[in-house]
Amino acid sequence: MRLKGYQIGELVGIAFLLASTATQLFYVEPLKREIEWRLVAFNNQQQSQIQLKALYDNQVTLLQQLNAPAERIAEAEQRREDILRAYKNSDADVADLVIGHQEIEGYLQIVVIVLFAIGSLLAGIGRVLEMHTARKAAGSEV
Repeated sequence: MRLKGYQIGELVGIAFLLASTATQLFYVEPLKREIEWRLVAFNNQQQSQIQLKALYDNQVTLLQQLNAPAERIAEAEQRREDILRAYKNSDADVADLVIGHQEIEGYLQIVVIVLFAIGSLLAGIGRVLEMHTARKAAGSEV
């Protein structure tokens, strides 16, 4: 049995539909989850940064109120600056990574939509042509 052109088109359309579903399941969804996880981690990191800054600000203020030695106050301020600098570096790293991944996610979504549209169109046209051929064959046999 030889396949007709519209049947091949229908099979290719179904293959495109499956490819769009596979792309969505195996690439887009895991990428979305990773971006969401990193955003949650970024949010937690931001909250920690704010809390640590407040903690060290309070420590410096307390040391100043207790008339602590200047080197002790300077040491606390230096620790605060070191910790905040480390957070700023990791903030930039997380932001760069998330921005890069979101661009890839956008492109993959476009690919999924295009594959789905082409697949649906080919499968639908193939089905219509098959029904038309079946009607034509039934009409000529009657």
